[in-house]
Amino acid sequence: MEAGKVQARGQVTLPRAIRKAAGIKPGDLVGMKVTGPGQVELHVVARMTLAEAFERFRIEAPIDEVADHEAWQDVAARDVLGA
Repeated sequence: MEAGKVQARGQVTLPRAIRKAAGIKPGDLVGMKVTGPGQVELHVVARMTLAEAFERFRIEAPIDEVADHEAWQDVAARDVLGA
């Protein structure tokens, strides 16, 4: 087991062995999910081209950006994290 210390601003440095084993590189987006008391699961969010994003997240109805913004984020997070 590797350990990292939580800094005052909530930042944690992932140890090199963890980053290497998980294939996490600088600039990667990491999704997080609480799985129980004191337990957090991390997932590397796959990068997509704009064309891939449009294909994966089709919009087929009229858009009300203000009303739909939070729902879009929730759906995208569930899709990416497989939750």
